[in-house]
Amino acid sequence: MNKNKKYRLQELDHSNFEIVEGEPDIRGWDVRYGNGEKIGSVEELILDTKAQKIRYMVVDLDENELRLEHRKVFIPIGFAELDNQHDDVLIPNVSVDQLCRLPDYKRNALTPDLERSIASVFGRKVRVEPAATLERGERKLAEPIPGDDIDADFYSHEHYKDNLFKNRSRTKQPSLQHESEMDDGLRLWEKRNEADKIDTSDLTAAERKKLLAYRRDLYRQRRYKDEAV
Repeated sequence: MNKNKKYRLQELDHSNFEIVEGEPDIRGWDVRYGNGEKIGSVEELILDTKAQKIRYMVVDLDENELRLEHRKVFIPIGFAELDNQHDDVLIPNVSVDQLCRLPDYKRNALTPDLERSIASVFGRKVRVEPAATLERGERKLAEPIPGDDIDADFYSHEHYKDNLFKNRSRTKQPSLQHESEMDDGLRLWEKRNEADKIDTSDLTAAERKKLLAYRRDLYRQRRYKDEAV
């Protein structure tokens, strides 16, 4: 039995849930500012199993172009928007200072007090226990306490609204043809330019889906390579 199942907030990869067909699975996508600067990559999505909604994305700041320390942070999903032309995630309303002040990501350590601490970084006036206040350089996080839950109206804030399609029209992608999807994805991935970006404006919905599947698989291979037994 998975001992993590008792926690309300879970990594999507380690839950019994998956992204609904036709909705974007942004795991493995690059995270950028509107000017194209790369901030990192979406490593994981954090699911609220009670509400069955995504609450956070885990952003790996590796290979960022802002000289930020290489670490992983929680960002509320409401800050994420899809680029209107490329398959990238934009966070135009998150400052560099806020990225630096966010706590480190640690699996299964997203306690209610840590959630409030994250909210306070983005200017929300929430109750934060003194023991959970995070100072720069202090990275020790408490273990989750089952049953210690967040306030009932905490997620009604705009930081948790679905803004992914703010720059795009929501369209359902058709099913794929019976082809070698990974080979097709590799072929499309090799079209990226010197800035590691791909212009997807001339791709069909099926081609885009194959490309995204390839990018997700590529990212997962890199993510789990050190966890192999």
